[in-house]
Amino acid sequence: MRVTQFTFYNNFVTDQQRTLSELTKVQTQIATGKKIENMYDDPTVYTKFLKLDEEINSFTQISSSAKFAKTFAQESDTTLNDIVSTLSSFKSKLLTAANDTNNTTSREAIVSELKSELEHLKNLANTSLDGKYLFSGSAFDKKPIEDDYSYQGNDKSVKAFLGAGVEREYNIPGSELFLGRDNDYKKHMTLNVIQYDKMKANPQFVVRGADGNLYIDKHQQLNGTHPDSDNPPINETITIDSQIRMLTGVEDKYVGDGKYEDGISYFYIKGRKPNGESINTKFSLSNSQSVKDLLDKIGAAYGNTATNKVVDVTLNDMGEIQIKDVNSGKMMSDFYMVASDSDEADISDLVKNGDYIVEFQKSNFKGIRDLSQATANNSGFDNRVFNFGLKFINGNRDAIPQDLAKDVFGSEAIKEGSDTIKESVDFVRFTGTDTSGNAVDVNIKITDTTTMQDVLDTIKNSFGDVNVSLENGKIVVTDNSLSSPSDDSKLSITMQTYSDSDNDGVFHTHDDMVKALRRDDVANFDKLYMDKNGNEIKGNVSNIQKDYITYFKDGQKIVEKNPNAQTYVTNDTTLADSIGIDDIDGKEFEVTFKKQDGKFQKAIITLRNTPDADGHLSTFWIDENNDGVRDLNEVFDIYDANGNKTPANTFIKTTTEMDPTTCELCTKENVQKGLTYRQLGDVVSMLVSGNIPADNTPQAYESALANAKNSVESGVDEKGRFYVKDKQNANTNIELAIDDKNSNDLYFQANNAITIDEPQTDFFATLNQAIEAVENGNNFADASSKDARNFGIQGAIEAIDHVMDRVRRSHAKIGAVSNEFDMTIQRVDMLKINVQTLQSENIDTDIGEATMRLNSLNTSYQGLLASIAKVNNLTLLNYLR
Repeated sequence: MRVTQFTFYNNFVTDQQRTLSELTKVQTQIATGKKIENMYDDPTVYTKFLKLDEEINSFTQISSSAKFAKTFAQESDTTLNDIVSTLSSFKSKLLTAANDTNNTTSREAIVSELKSELEHLKNLANTSLDGKYLFSGSAFDKKPIEDDYSYQGNDKSVKAFLGAGVEREYNIPGSELFLGRDNDYKKHMTLNVIQYDKMKANPQFVVRGADGNLYIDKHQQLNGTHPDSDNPPINETITIDSQIRMLTGVEDKYVGDGKYEDGISYFYIKGRKPNGESINTKFSLSNSQSVKDLLDKIGAAYGNTATNKVVDVTLNDMGEIQIKDVNSGKMMSDFYMVASDSDEADISDLVKNGDYIVEFQKSNFKGIRDLSQATANNSGFDNRVFNFGLKFINGNRDAIPQDLAKDVFGSEAIKEGSDTIKESVDFVRFTGTDTSGNAVDVNIKITDTTTMQDVLDTIKNSFGDVNVSLENGKIVVTDNSLSSPSDDSKLSITMQTYSDSDNDGVFHTHDDMVKALRRDDVANFDKLYMDKNGNEIKGNVSNIQKDYITYFKDGQKIVEKNPNAQTYVTNDTTLADSIGIDDIDGKEFEVTFKKQDGKFQKAIITLRNTPDADGHLSTFWIDENNDGVRDLNEVFDIYDANGNKTPANTFIKTTTEMDPTTCELCTKENVQKGLTYRQLGDVVSMLVSGNIPADNTPQAYESALANAKNSVESGVDEKGRFYVKDKQNANTNIELAIDDKNSNDLYFQANNAITIDEPQTDFFATLNQAIEAVENGNNFADASSKDARNFGIQGAIEAIDHVMDRVRRSHAKIGAVSNEFDMTIQRVDMLKINVQTLQSENIDTDIGEATMRLNSLNTSYQGLLASIAKVNNLTLLNYLR
C-alpha cells in the first residue's frame, strides 16, 4: 500500500509540474505576445528569428541610408535646377550685351547684373545640407568654391548602402560639375587680330595696273604712279573671297610701264595637330590668290586631304581665322600664325632684318631677350612711321622714357653666337641712313644713370628730321621730312646691343654683340617668360598627352596607342608622352631664368637615350665659369628616385629568371622610365633656387634637390600647366622661360590661338571671362582690347552653352539618382513589411490559440487536482461507501 502511494505521489508531482510549466508558458506567451523568450525554448524558432531580425535591420539600414541619399540628391537636384535657371539668365544678358547698340553705361549695367549672378552661382555651388556641402565630393566639410573661384573639394563620389555588395552614388562632385569633361565636344580656337581689307583701309596706296586690276604700290613717288581713287578709308573686314593682298597688305612688284607682278606673302605657322604632332611650317601665296586658298593651306598643314578632314578652318565676322577640330574629344590642337613679304629661315629673322610683318595673334606676353639686332620697318601704311618690332619692358610693365636703360635692356645678356655666356650690356648702337640719306653710325653707353630718354635722344639727334617716342613699350620713329604717308623715305635704322668685352670703356665694332633685345610677341610663338603672380610663376599652356606613346623594349622601338590620350599631363607623365615628335634623342631645351636672388642665368637641358662620350644620359648644364664650354663639373645627370640615370624615352628590358617558390622560369620586365615632368620640375627647382649638386653623383643630386624643395615648389598643376612657387617670398624675383631650342615640339608659354571651347570645362573661369568680355565691349577676340586673351562675347556665348549643357547633364543624372532612391525606399519598405510579417508568424503568439490552450490546461489542471484530492481521501471506510 505504501509503494502504491509513493508511486502515485511521484506521478502527481510530475504531472503537476508539467501542467504548471505549460500554464506558465502559455500565460507568458499571452503576456509578452511572443512564442519564446529564450533560445532553449525553441532553437528552431529562435534561429529563424535571428535570421529574419538581421534582414529587418539590414532593410532598416538600407532605408535610412537611401532616405538620406534621396534627401541629399533632391537638394542637389533643386540646387542644379537653380544653377541652370541662373545660367539661362546669364546667357540672356550676354545676348543683350552682344547688341552693337549698347553704350558704355548699358554695358556697365549688364556687367553689374552678371557679377551679381556670378556671386549667386558661387553661393549655389556652396550649398550645404546639415553642414555637408553638396558639391565638394567626399570632403563634406570643405567649402567647394573659394572667393577666387578655385575648387577646393575632391573628385570622390559618396555612395549609399543598398544591400550586400550594392552601393549607389548620390552626389555630383564639384570636379565633375565645374571642371568636368565632355568628349562629344570639339576644340575651337580663334586668332585675335581683327583683319580689315587693307586696300579699302588705305586707298591712297591702291593703284590700277595696265591690265585693269588693282594693286598695292607703297612707292608711288619712286614708280611715278598714283592712287586709283580718292575714296576715303573704310574699315571693312575681309571675307574668304578677299584677295591675299587685301589681307596682308603686301606690296605688289612694279615692273614698269604701268605693269605689276603679284607680290608674295609668306605665312609662318606653328602649333599642334589634334593628335599631338607638332606643326612648324611655312608656305607662300601670291597676292591674287584668295583667303579661301589660305584657309585650305592651313587645313592641309593640320592634315586635311581631299578625302579626309581633320579640322575646319573658317573666318569669323571680324576676319579672324578660327580652327575647330572635326573629331570630338581632342584637346591638343594649337595654332599660331604670322605673315610677311620676306622668306626667312625663322620668324625671329623678321624682326632682326626689319621685314614687313602682318599680325594675326597677339597676347602681350613678355618675351626673352633673344636678339642682338633689330631693324626698324614701316609695316603700316604710312611710309613716315617706323618701329623695330621690339618690346621694351621694365619688370612687368611697358618701359617709359624715364626708366633707366639698364633696367630695360638688362645688366647682363647672352653673347651672340653662344647659348650660355653672359656679358654685360654696355652699348646700344644705331646704324643706317638719316632722312636725307646720309650714313649714320652712333652709339650710346649705358651707365647707371642712362635713361630710355637718352636712348631716344640719340636717335633723334642722329637721324635727321625725326620724332622719336616710346609708346606702349615700342620705340616709334617718325620721318618728318615727308609730307604724305605715301612719299618715299630715305630713313633706315638698325639697333644693336653690345658688351664692352675688352673693358676699355669705349665702343668698338670688335666688341661682342649681346642678346639684349626682346621681340614683340606678334613675331614670337614660344620664346616667352611664364606669367608671374605674387610668389607663383605659371605657364599658360596646358600640356596634354598625345594619342600615341613611344618607348623601347629589348632594343625595339614600340609605338602604340596611349591609354591616357588627350588628358592633362601629371607629374608622373614622361615628356615623351606629350612632346610633338617621336624621336627626342638629343632634344635640347633652353631654360632662361632669374633666380630667387634676381640674378640672370641660362641652362640647357638635354634629353638622351644613349650615353654620350662621358656616359651621360639626360642632363642639365649650367655654365658656372661662363666660358660656353660644357665642363665635366658643370654637366649633371638627371637621376630618378632610385639613383638611376634617366633616358629620354622609357626603356623596358625583359629577363628570364627562375622563380624560387615554383622552380619555374618566369619573365620579368625591368623598366627605366623616361624623363618625367616631376624630374623637369626638380631640375628647375635646383636652378632657380641656386642649389646645384656639389658633384655628379646621385647622393649630391638628392641633397641639392632636398635643399631646393625647402625654397621652391615646382611641377605641373591639375591642368597640366608648369609652375614654380617661391616658398620664401610673397613677391618672387624668379622669372622663368623654357623653350625648345630648335623647334616648338614642347612649350610651356605660348602666344597661341585663344581657346573658345574644348571638351574640358571650367565653370567659373568661363563665367569670369564672359564678364570680362562684356566689360571690354568686344564681340570677338580683339588683340587691341584690355585683355588680348579674352574670347569675346560671341565666344562667351558658345562657351556658356557648353557649361549649361554640362550642368544639365549633371542635373539629369542626379534627378535619375533621386528617383532611383525613391523606388529603392519603396521597395525596401515593402520587403521589410514582408519580412516583419514572416517574423510575426514565426515569433508572435496567436492569442486566440494560446487562450484556448490556457483554458484547456487550466481545466486539465483542475481535474488533476480533483482526482488527486479524491485519491488522497481514499480509506477502507470511504471505499466501502
